[in-house]
Amino acid sequence: MKIITRLSVLVAVAGLSALASTASAQRISPMTAGNFGRICTSRGGAQICDAYITGMADAGALSKINAANNGDASAQAGFCIPQSTTGTDLRSKVVSWLKAHKDELSKPVGETVFVALHESYPCGTGK
Repeated sequence: MKIITRLSVLVAVAGLSALASTASAQRISPMTAGNFGRICTSRGGAQICDAYITGMADAGALSKINAANNGDASAQAGFCIPQSTTGTDLRSKVVSWLKAHKDELSKPVGETVFVALHESYPCGTGK
């Protein structure tokens, strides 16, 4: 099951990457995951880190809601974060994921934070 989940994420990320390259009007942050990780673990960087991750989490949730409101009831959420999860909890999961995936640190921050949230808060597993 974990292999299928990873494969699904990789396919989704590849699709997003392809869309990003063809849809030049879409803004993708040039910051790398490695730089973001340094901010998240630096003295005074927690608020910036939490704000970015919370924004990413909100965007993921709102994207599904928007799709459903526009008639796509089958839209899948990229991750399912429990309401009680704090910004500190999110940061901890993302930083741990980045430390465990050092080969991903040169990738764009949005891509890696999305995958970290997807793997840390999968939908339909009761986590």
